[in-house]
This record gives sequence, structure tokens and C-alpha cells, in this order.
Amino acid sequence: MNDLKFKQTKKINSIQKFLSINGLEVVGSFRPKDDKKLEKIKTILLIGPNEPNFWSIFIKSKEFNDKKPHPLDRWSRRLLEEIVGKEKVTAYFPFDEKNIWPFYSWALECSEISASPVKLLVHNEKGLFLSFRGAIGLEFEIKNKRKSEGVCQSCQKPCLTACPVSALTANGYDVENCKKYTLSKKGNECRYGCLVRRSCPFGSSFRLPEQSAFHMRNFLKS
Repeated sequence: MNDLKFKQTKKINSIQKFLSINGLEVVGSFRPKDDKKLEKIKTILLIGPNEPNFWSIFIKSKEFNDKKPHPLDRWSRRLLEEIVGKEKVTAYFPFDEKNIWPFYSWALECSEISASPVKLLVHNEKGLFLSFRGAIGLEFEIKNKRKSEGVCQSCQKPCLTACPVSALTANGYDVENCKKYTLSKKGNECRYGCLVRRSCPFGSSFRLPEQSAFHMRNFLKS
């Protein structure tokens, strides 16, 4: 292994170790297409929660406990900016209001991720509970897996009929109807995690109910 390759491997291992300690992991990677804003970037690593380990780590953080708005976004930014400082890489965030990054399109470039029948992104292991806390840009290329057909090809697709008010189907997402039902007495079950996401046979057991409830509370406030 030459010196450059050794340094690149060392950087990747260091990033993965830091992520693992903090309940995160690389959920997909790809080489970005020509984009002036990503001129020097040869690889993008999409970062998401390593569940169920993530939740027990996050709830001990200062961001979760300081009662200020957007604890998860602030926590994510702090951790990834720490990686930026240590490893001299670039970080991108799906909640960045100044720079809107195409995380959905990026995800579809990854071998592990595809579009589900209800248009939500689906991961080969995490299913419909795939989520992103950010991304890391590297100035060197790593070998990516060949794009697969995705897990939905052989699935019976329970996600298409899981929503009790058909707010999330192949035809799109009716956000207003979703919120209205979830806030009603009948929608109590939805407040502990979207039934469409939970219907996916891949990865639904990884996410804890209390974590789903946290995300649903924030969704209903938005």
C-alpha cells in the first residue's frame, strides 16, 4: 500500500470510528456528478443513525437536555463539524437553510438505497427508517458497490396500504391529512411511528418507539 492510499484508508477508518462512538454510521456513498459546488469532492458519505445504539447516546447529549429548539440538528452539526476539524473534510447538512443540498438525489446514487413504492427512500438494511444527519465530502475516490435493484423488488409492498387514511401512497403524500389524523384520537398509534414506515419488513425493528415518538412530535409541530 503506497503512502497516499495508507493516509486515505487511515482517514476513512478514523471517520468511521468517530461516527460509531457517537451512534452514527455511513449509510451510503457515491461519487458525485459534475457540480461546481462540489468541484474538489470525489466521494460523498451519507451519514445516518446507527440504530438502536444512536438513541441512548443522543438523549445524553447537552443538545437533547438543554430544552432549546432543534436539538437533533444542533447535535448533528456539532459532531460532523468536529470531524471536519479533525480530518479536514467537508460537511453537508439536510437542514442547512443557506445551502440546500439534494440529499434525496444523492441517496439514489448509492448502491444501498432506492425509491420505495410510496416514493420514500428505502435502504437495503434500514428499510423505510432510513434518515440522514448529514454528509461528508472526501477529496479522493473510494470503491463503491455496484447499484442493486433494491429490496422492494421482491417485497409484497405493505407500505402501499399501511396508512389508515391513505395519506402516503404511490400517488404522493398528503401532509395535511396525515397531521390531522395523527393528532386525532384514532391516530394515537401513528404518534409512535408512521405506520407506512413501520410496515416495511426491512429494518423496522431497529428504531425504538421512543425515538419514533420524538420524531413524530417534532413533525406535528412543524
